[in-house]
Amino acid sequence: MGQSSVQTKEFDICVGVITAVHGVRGHVKIRSFTEHPEDLASFNSIFDHQHNSYDIKVVEVKKDYLIASINGIDSRATAERLRNVKLYIRRSDLPSTGNDEFYHADLVGLRAYSENGAQLGIVNNIVNFGAGDIVEVCDLATEKTIYYPFTKQFVPEINIKEGWIKLAPLEEEIAASE
Repeated sequence: MGQSSVQTKEFDICVGVITAVHGVRGHVKIRSFTEHPEDLASFNSIFDHQHNSYDIKVVEVKKDYLIASINGIDSRATAERLRNVKLYIRRSDLPSTGNDEFYHADLVGLRAYSENGAQLGIVNNIVNFGAGDIVEVCDLATEKTIYYPFTKQFVPEINIKEGWIKLAPLEEEIAASE
């Protein structure tokens, strides 16, 4: 699935959220949305929705979250005010993708077409319920959400530069049309 030269979109991407306070020294628990949770601290500029900047240092990596210190936050009371703060980076701060690699944020909003060229809808999201990534498409005709496995079989072609993806029919759709 893919294209090697991706046109960069410039917008903010949520890379994590501060979920709780950890201990009395102002450490926080962060749910990271990066492939490797500790990568969160490697970005040059992390900020919240009001563009307040955060200098994050990883203290410990847990199974599904990080324990981190934030420069300037040195008490539990101060850290408590950061609960539920979403952390962002600029899209341009992400590393380049390889062949057949895409950032989910680059796929959202693409027009979805069938293999015969009929427009099916718009990509709303990429979700993962535990068994792999799924493309969530809002069907233009019915306004219903249809989920396609994000595999080469069901998403044979993606063209981010032109703003579209091609989708193979699902078995349920084939059966319903017969």
